[in-house]
Amino acid sequence: MKTAVVTGGTRGIGAALVRSFLESGWNVAWSATTESTLERSLQLIEGHYEKERYAAFRCDVTVEADLISLWDGAQKAFGSVDIWVNNAGLSSDQTPFHELDPGIFARIIDTNVKGLMLATHVAYNRMLAQGSGAIYNMEGLGSDGRRITGLTPYGTSKRAVRYFTDAFAAEVNGGPVIVGTISPGMVLTDMTMNQVRKDPGKSRNLIRIYNILANEADTVAPFLVSQMTANRKNGAKISWLTNGKVLRRFLLAPFSRRDIVSKYL
Repeated sequence: MKTAVVTGGTRGIGAALVRSFLESGWNVAWSATTESTLERSLQLIEGHYEKERYAAFRCDVTVEADLISLWDGAQKAFGSVDIWVNNAGLSSDQTPFHELDPGIFARIIDTNVKGLMLATHVAYNRMLAQGSGAIYNMEGLGSDGRRITGLTPYGTSKRAVRYFTDAFAAEVNGGPVIVGTISPGMVLTDMTMNQVRKDPGKSRNLIRIYNILANEADTVAPFLVSQMTANRKNGAKISWLTNGKVLRRFLLAPFSRRDIVSKYL
């Protein structure tokens, strides 16, 4: 049985990826920064899958020693790591950059860029030693250069993720470990809905866009997992919300009453 590791696997798209890997018959290890968060995530999983198929570990992805412990824990529990997903990430409320506390955007860059690069470094070298493996880095708003006012640090970090992944994939091309990206598109999670909940009135346009383009994590994750587990190509870009899908949804929007947001408010 093969094994996946998902950083930041306790909520949103990360938790949905954990469930989808388990549903696909894989062993899964996931991480979070606090023990209490891990305990809550374990309680949601217990009783649904065999206990010997999953494990959760505390890990701050900005700390190399924590990442090594996460790898070692997964390896000890399951024998090898076949797919490593760098999903852990932070964002902020939709606030103009100059109004943000510097500590907030520093944490976003530390986690989303430094943490992802450290995790890739740890996982790649150990997969190289075991002779195979795949690493997938989570893209997000900003990866393709699009901009939304008030999310400058987050978008900057995700633009960096794309450059880093493309550059590193080129460096290791032809080797036994492949590197790629996954892009879930607009997914309704606690992170994406925080701003809407705080002021639904000011977020009317955002709600309209979400109702056209967004999906729930449990809709997107099975597709991403199916593509990751089947892929053998280095540099792969696995994307749920393709340009064609965006165009179709906007064309159909005037005739559709799709409402995916209201139950989250």
